[in-house]
Amino acid sequence: MRRRLARHAPAVLVVAALAAVPLVVTNNYYLDSIIVIFFWGSMAAAWNLVGGYAGQLSLGHTAFFGIGAYASSILFARYALTPWLGLLVGAALATMFALFVGLVCFRLRGPFFALVTIAFAEVGLIVASSLRDLTKGTEGFNIPFRPAFENMLFRGKVGYFYLFLGYAVLLYVISRAVEQSKLGYSLIAFREDEEAARMLGVPTVRVRLIALGASAALTAVGGTLYAQYYQFLDPASTFGINFSIQVALLTMVGGIGTAVGPFFGALLMTPLGQFFRAWLGGGAAGLYLALYGIALILVVLFL
Repeated sequence: MRRRLARHAPAVLVVAALAAVPLVVTNNYYLDSIIVIFFWGSMAAAWNLVGGYAGQLSLGHTAFFGIGAYASSILFARYALTPWLGLLVGAALATMFALFVGLVCFRLRGPFFALVTIAFAEVGLIVASSLRDLTKGTEGFNIPFRPAFENMLFRGKVGYFYLFLGYAVLLYVISRAVEQSKLGYSLIAFREDEEAARMLGVPTVRVRLIALGASAALTAVGGTLYAQYYQFLDPASTFGINFSIQVALLTMVGGIGTAVGPFFGALLMTPLGQFFRAWLGGGAAGLYLALYGIALILVVLFL
């Protein structure tokens, strides 16, 4: 018991220190930067369940993200359903879609799996752009600002800070639980040697479906939080492939197949992206992406 408490003590101390940040930091820009780090770290951790532990390079996670964001937002804006329930609806829809994708794609090997997941994400982009009566299409979907806890809308950054911190803690706890469970060992066994895992009796398809379903549900929840924070959605930002590439890169930079890796990658790379965007976004549009890419290459090479 003491060993278990000692093993978790550093994580508890980090969470306690983060919870005290709004008491010290009152600048909205800095609070927003930390919230963005929590968001991307959580999204990378959700992707890591299938992309890291199982070694399945999914580049279609943006579809799960978009499903969660649009499902909860439409239910809230049109039917006044609280996002706390809407996120469950979005997570359920994303899970069902993920299980369908898994059954179709898990027989594919190598780059073909990644290519097919991209195709499914593109289908989501086309559908969201085409259903203008439901999603407002490319003109964007506005979420009415009615600040209240039940609406998951807050007047200041502090409420969102604790919301995203709680989500990040949840993803970390789930990742640690997976690492130390039979499911985690089965996923790692499949990642390292599929044939050997099957010979040892690992139900490779079932464990991957569980990982993909959980990853999709958690990604969809992140989509709801994103929607309530920014209060605006458009197909390009919620179903675009950039999201999938970003979460995969953050995980690879921080440490793929580890609980803390996605958060370390987000802590390292997200502030760089924001700095380059703020520094060069106005006078040299697009150049910040080149500098961000160079920084990413250097991190991968030397870390």
